[in-house]
Amino acid sequence: MTQHDSESSVERLIKLAGERDMPSPEGMQRARATSEVAWRQMLAQPTAARRRRGALLALGFALAASLALAAWLVLRPAARIEAPLVLGHVVALEGAAPAAVYLDAPISSGSILETSQGRVAIAFGTAVSLRLDHATRVRFEGGDHVTLLAGSMYVDSGGLNVSSPLRITTPAGEVSHVGTQFQVYVADSLTRVRVREGRVLVESRDGVAPQDLATGDELEIRGAHSLMKRGLTTFGADWEWAADVAPVLEIENRPLAEFLAWLVREQGWQLRYASDALQEQARDIRLHGALDGLDSAAMLERVSLVTGVALEMQDGVLWVGQPR
Repeated sequence: MTQHDSESSVERLIKLAGERDMPSPEGMQRARATSEVAWRQMLAQPTAARRRRGALLALGFALAASLALAAWLVLRPAARIEAPLVLGHVVALEGAAPAAVYLDAPISSGSILETSQGRVAIAFGTAVSLRLDHATRVRFEGGDHVTLLAGSMYVDSGGLNVSSPLRITTPAGEVSHVGTQFQVYVADSLTRVRVREGRVLVESRDGVAPQDLATGDELEIRGAHSLMKRGLTTFGADWEWAADVAPVLEIENRPLAEFLAWLVREQGWQLRYASDALQEQARDIRLHGALDGLDSAAMLERVSLVTGVALEMQDGVLWVGQPR
C-alpha cells in the first residue's frame, strides 16, 4: 500500500468517526477531583519511596566506590620499601662492646648504636672516622648525617684537604665541619663541641647566629645560654679516650716518618725533628712487627728501641732526637 492510499484511509476513518463530544461540566469536575486525589496520594507516599530510592542509590555508590578502591589497590604498584644502606663498618673495639657489635660489623642507615662500658671506632663513608666513648647513643641517618642522642663522639675527617661532609644533629642544633678533628658531647640539656684541628660550624636551634669554632675552641650550649672558650690544649685526658679506640696502624715495612705522623695526629701532638739529618733518616728507616695492644708511651718506647732513634714527649711536642 502506497503512502497516498494510507493517508486516504486515515481521512475516511476520521470522517466516519465524526466530531468528538465534549464532556459535560460535571464530568470535567469529577475528572479534576480524581486527578487531585491521585496527585496528593503520590505526594504523601514518596517520602518512604524516596528514602528507599536514596538508600538504594547510596548502596550503589558505596559498591561502586568499593569496586573502584579494590581496582586501585590491585592496579596500584606496591610501595617501594627502601632497603637500609650500609654507611660504614666497625674497625676497632675497646672494652666491653655491645652484644651486636663486632669487628667489620656493618653500620646501616636508620640504626642506633649504643655503647655501655666499651668504645667503638667506625669507618664512616669514604674517609671519616667516628669514635664513640662509653655510654654513647648515636642514630645513623645517612651517609653524611648522624644524630648524637647522648654521650661523646670523636670525629676525624681524614685531614684538612679531604672532602668528607658530615652533619651531626644534637639537642642544641647542627654541627658541621670543614676538614677537621673534633669532639661532640651531649648530656641532658648540655651540648659541648671541642675542636682539635680545622673548623666547626654550630647552628643553634634557637635562631642564634651560627658560631664558627677553630683549633683550640670549645663551645658549651645549655638551653638558650652558650659559653665560648678559646686557646685550649688539643691533647691530654679529654682526648685520650679517642686514641684508645683508634685502629692501630700496621707498621710492617712502613717508614718511621709515617708512623710518627700518624701517632702525633691521633694524640693531638706536634712533631719536631732535632735536625734535618734525622728527618731524612726517619724517611729511610723501615719498621717491622706490630704494635697491637700498646698505648702511646709503649709504642714510642718499642719503636725507639728497635730503630735506635730517640723519641721524647714534652708538653704536647714529640721530639725526634734530643729536644732543642
